[in-house]
Amino acid sequence: MGEMSFSGGVYQSLPARAYCDEGIFTQERDLIFKRAWQLVGHATDIPNFGDYVVEDISGVSVIVIRGQDGKVRAFYNVCVHRGHELLNGKGCTKKMTCPYHAWTYDTTGQLRAAPNATAFPGFDKSQYKLRPVLVEMFFGLILVNLDPEARPMADLAQSALSEISDYAPNLASYKRADRTERLAQANWKVVAENFNECYHCAVVHKTLTSGVVDPDQYRTRGFDYGIRHASPARPDSQKSYSYVADPEARTDKFLTWWFFPLFALQVYPGGIVNTYRWKPLGVNRTKIEVDWWLPASEPNDVEREIILQHRTTTFAEDGPIVDSVQRGLESGALGYGALVVDDACSSQSEHPIMAFNEHYQRAMGDTAL
Repeated sequence: MGEMSFSGGVYQSLPARAYCDEGIFTQERDLIFKRAWQLVGHATDIPNFGDYVVEDISGVSVIVIRGQDGKVRAFYNVCVHRGHELLNGKGCTKKMTCPYHAWTYDTTGQLRAAPNATAFPGFDKSQYKLRPVLVEMFFGLILVNLDPEARPMADLAQSALSEISDYAPNLASYKRADRTERLAQANWKVVAENFNECYHCAVVHKTLTSGVVDPDQYRTRGFDYGIRHASPARPDSQKSYSYVADPEARTDKFLTWWFFPLFALQVYPGGIVNTYRWKPLGVNRTKIEVDWWLPASEPNDVEREIILQHRTTTFAEDGPIVDSVQRGLESGALGYGALVVDDACSSQSEHPIMAFNEHYQRAMGDTAL
């Protein structure tokens, strides 16, 4: 597919019911979420043998665990005996023992023990293993996919890899330093569209557009993997936090790679990295998690400055916007919205929503709206 292109004009959004219909949301769970790479965390979250975290991946409980060989694996959190869940939360364990009948698995998912096993004729422990989930390390980020036939993330995001390597070269060794989160009362598509278009930025995000990015040079473009955002940093006289913009060190840009449908990687000027993760919990409920990945688990003064600025401006400002849009879509007053696109595909244009819609329609296939 490569880079997407769009001609200037006025286009139609998805129908309002696409954001409000429970049946459509159920279809999305099966056709999109359960076939997508989703962000769990970072390799430094589970640094030691036996470290694990249990995550809800679109309604499915998944264990991510580091084995004795150092390899990170993922499994359905389901005992293959009778289906009881094995673990919850996070922790460290050398073995996974089911609380129901004490069937015990090692960190590769192989059954190692079961009570009274020697008394069961024909019982062969080697035939019982936890069902695996695809897992991939992406610049140190842990991604999982419930589709065993999924295209590898490194292949899907090929066109972004060199730029991520240049602008987040040490991400694989970074640590979780802070989190901002919110439960949006909005459909995940409303949240994704708002995240990716900057037509609203000058109206809503005055700190971002005056002190972080240059609206005249801010550009968004659709790609195979999703949508790329890029802007040069503001000059020293205008910047809203105390970063050093050094072209040689590649700390002089704002960059975002949004990976359809549910996570994004951002680099703020100064080389400060965060990820967004969206969790669709219902047709009009979406959990948003922003994690900051930094060289140390305790932010320095500059890092703390942008984390606080983001939390209290850009992130906070988007909250009531998406909730209000959802209420409007549910009102029945709007059949379709208008998408306005200029020929330059500038920041004052809604072509990113056109790109989102292309990804969405392709993923939904024959059920597309």
